[in-house]
Amino acid sequence: MNILIENTNLLSMEDEIIHKKNIYIKDENISYLGDRNDFPFDLKIDGSNFLTMPGFINSHTHVAMSLFRNYGPETDLMTWLNDYIRPLEDKLCPSDVYYGSKLGILEMIKTGTTCFADMYFFCDETAKACRQMNIRAQISRGLACPDNELNKIKENIEFAKLYKNDPLIDVGLGPHAIYTADLDYLRKISDYAQEYQLPIHIHLSETQKENDDCYAKYKMSPTEVFEKAGIFKNKTIAAHGIYLSDNDLDIIKGNDVSIVHNPSSNLKLSSGFLNLSRLLDRGINVCLGTDSASSNNKLSMLREIETTMLVSKLFSSRPITSFEVLKMATINGAKALGIDRKVGLIKENYKADLIMIDLDNENHIPHNDILSSLCFSTYENDLKNVIINGKLLYQDGKYIGIDDKEILNNSQLVFDKLKAR
Repeated sequence: MNILIENTNLLSMEDEIIHKKNIYIKDENISYLGDRNDFPFDLKIDGSNFLTMPGFINSHTHVAMSLFRNYGPETDLMTWLNDYIRPLEDKLCPSDVYYGSKLGILEMIKTGTTCFADMYFFCDETAKACRQMNIRAQISRGLACPDNELNKIKENIEFAKLYKNDPLIDVGLGPHAIYTADLDYLRKISDYAQEYQLPIHIHLSETQKENDDCYAKYKMSPTEVFEKAGIFKNKTIAAHGIYLSDNDLDIIKGNDVSIVHNPSSNLKLSSGFLNLSRLLDRGINVCLGTDSASSNNKLSMLREIETTMLVSKLFSSRPITSFEVLKMATINGAKALGIDRKVGLIKENYKADLIMIDLDNENHIPHNDILSSLCFSTYENDLKNVIINGKLLYQDGKYIGIDDKEILNNSQLVFDKLKAR
């Protein structure tokens, strides 16, 4: 499909300036940005009342955990994991993950996420859901000990081979965390990642207890253990990173590791809050994620943007700007996933992954500072159009080519059966 978006307020994310432009999308690519409008089109959109920007990149989630939304009491991370989530996860079957993934993707599309980085189980089911719903993703199989005869790693490798060169799906290796993988296992994962040229997706220093237990066991921080194991020889995204020493930050910067900030999940599970400026001022690439809809309990990147802006005013050493946080939600996420030469910006010859936000309403008018308005004043229902890989998937509050009622009904049935097992 060829799409012409006319006279829109364009925030390309190459800089902070908003330009009036026409955007021409040919097939899956952004073909033209400028004043011309003499292109053949299948669909023309009047963009005059919209802010058009790159789609959000959710750099850390466990999308199928949407099935566990609001399950279990509000408690700390380890109690939540061990007493409520893992007992249910032990009962999961492939169809559960398929519908849990579709449910999460449904929410992400509606709230402007066009790409996400996932770590979970039955990865082929999540990939199948992504392909059917046309969303971009990096998918990693969660890896933890025990792993008899390295079956989990081998499963992850076979999955990577299956989706090599797929236009929408990239594959990584997903060692869960320092408290679920020992040093020998981490070394094996690193070796496989280097052999097959796969990125790493890992949890890092999410809680103080995680750090304390790691020091007691290894006399090192989790960051130092991961470096010793060779994990950081591979392109790595590390979720959370709340409790990082100066030496940890030197290691992270030196190895070009990206940190994924997950503000709502961190607050809900009483984990703590990241001092963003401490990382940004060292030149570390920081991106943004929701974590799962079970620990958050939304997959809305708009909520993460606002929460980051608000809470950072107390927890950062200097004010964090709107543009810095919008970069975390877009181009920084693309850098973290190694796809910043094709998404994360609105730019000619980049993939057409973009969103259109309605500015013509009571929560945005008057238009004093649009970047601030995006971060503080935007509701999810302001997001009117979502295009991924050149395909319009959401328009004026309605899904295009997606049976949302079928997904909602089946997701409820799947969870009811899972609880009854």
